[in-house]
Amino acid sequence: MAVDPAGGVRATALWAEPELVIDDESERSESFGQEAASADQQIRVLARANRLGLACDPATRHPGESAAGDVLDFPLRCVAHAHPDCRFRWVRVTLDLGGTAGASIQDLSPRDEVSEHPVKITTTYHGGLSFSISALPVSPELSAERTTEQDVFFPSITASGIGFSYAIWDFTAIGEAPLHVDRTLRLLATVPPAAAEVPVRLTLRASVSARGFLGRIPLVGRQTATIPLQAAGG
Repeated sequence: MAVDPAGGVRATALWAEPELVIDDESERSESFGQEAASADQQIRVLARANRLGLACDPATRHPGESAAGDVLDFPLRCVAHAHPDCRFRWVRVTLDLGGTAGASIQDLSPRDEVSEHPVKITTTYHGGLSFSISALPVSPELSAERTTEQDVFFPSITASGIGFSYAIWDFTAIGEAPLHVDRTLRLLATVPPAAAEVPVRLTLRASVSARGFLGRIPLVGRQTATIPLQAAGG
């Protein structure tokens, strides 16, 4: 959420929610068995009924923090919500900044995380080229009250992309527990000072098991968007 000049709360803007389709690039013999070969209408409708989306506030631009260019602190909210007859097994978020020459990812949050219990993650930018990330276990007595906080998580998370122009986050279900993602992601990147906007190629992939079907449905959604920018303190 963000605060508008009048002191009210401005809702985070929906940034990207591409339509999900059967991922024809997946190895269907492994992902969905023989039923994937037909991918009949019922399967396709069920695939589209799942939701993968990203929302964002404007990225904060910090000029002069690096010789490599301006530093961009980019906040995202990732949501993965399965249809009641489906269950996500894993979700992958890929953000490609390669459309801006010289763009380079400096840090990501969350990084690799695995937890069997809720943990409060605090991500802070103090300047420079990295985030300050701290993790504080949440006591069982407080877990029920804190489950709505954006920084409490349960699934396994892995991330990569530092030093490259694209970032990847993987959310993976633990055991047979259902995977529901509602998480804040932060990306710190350097961009040329002359860059007025930063286009992003977004790819969302997921593996879904569906009631009544053998194997898993491979899903993919793609979209191009532009990172909204604001100056530090703006």
